[in-house]
Amino acid sequence: LWTGKEAPEQVMYDTLAKEFEEYNGSIICRILLGLDHKKDEAVPEKRTEEYYQKRPCGQLCGIAAAIMEKHINEEANRNE
Repeated sequence: LWTGKEAPEQVMYDTLAKEFEEYNGSIICRILLGLDHKKDEAVPEKRTEEYYQKRPCGQLCGIAAAIMEKHINEEANRNE
């Protein structure tokens, strides 16, 4: 039943996504990876050392984890 109010989980997601976007400029992988096409190509790139060096996925996951950790700690401090 829609009450016109967002669920607390959706509010938290929106907050986390907004903070990630402010820090990184986007939440869209294509943009974060600097890809200029709007549609995935059917042929994947070869998984070479250079391929993994230009993919910031691990760093972006670390940033997301740090943002989540900050919010968990803030929530824990509010509940003390």
